[in-house]
Amino acid sequence: MFTISEARETIQTFQELLDSTPREACHVRISSDAWTLAEIAGHLIDSASNNHQRFTRLKFGDLDSFPGYDAEPWVSQQKYDNLDFEILSHLWSCYNMLLLHLADTTSNDVKRNTWRTPNGPQTLEFLIEDYYKHLRLHIRHYQERLAEVRAYLGQ
Repeated sequence: MFTISEARETIQTFQELLDSTPREACHVRISSDAWTLAEIAGHLIDSASNNHQRFTRLKFGDLDSFPGYDAEPWVSQQKYDNLDFEILSHLWSCYNMLLLHLADTTSNDVKRNTWRTPNGPQTLEFLIEDYYKHLRLHIRHYQERLAEVRAYLGQ
């Protein structure tokens, strides 16, 4: 069962990770098919942005159609690796405070509102829980990449 306190802890954990990331590590690409730390942060901004729209729209009612998200082209097109890491970190933090507020103020009567996707229906309640599950997955991804980058840099 999802709780706001768990969501808050997840956000705090990732924010601490962003804040403690050495700036010389943010834009290191360890291989051509691996995202940089800045690109992982950018992907999580995309996730926040897309879910902001889903959470808000579903509060008004069911969604019959809404665009999906294809991570690789989005990250590539937005060139997150060319953006100052402080901007990425700050944007991620602010967006997640907004999403936490939306999750916390979502009334029970709208949590069953449904987005009908090609993969089947997804309720607002599921999407909120899944957002934080996805974030926790990427915390581990980010930690692993940070360790790889540090090893690559000899730190």
